[in-house]
Amino acid sequence: MNWDDDFMCLTSSHFSEMRLLVEGAIRLFEDDAGCLLHLARDKEQHEAVSSLNDIGTALYEFRRHVKNLQEAHRQEERRQRVSQNPIEI
Repeated sequence: MNWDDDFMCLTSSHFSEMRLLVEGAIRLFEDDAGCLLHLARDKEQHEAVSSLNDIGTALYEFRRHVKNLQEAHRQEERRQRVSQNPIEI
């Protein structure tokens, strides 16, 4: 096993952890902040509504970035496997 293999293994693990963390954060946000958002709207607390919306947007964008990183990582793993074991014709 060389450094590239170690790096790919390590990053795969970290990307998975990041994905779990952001999914958990989104779940908490949707469950807990949803009530707060409705209360803020009812009380016309526009700054609070805006802040909660910004937090939600940031979480969803972070999840999108992590998904993109995971997909790029999977593609690189496939590319490396193919380059290490080319099919002879």
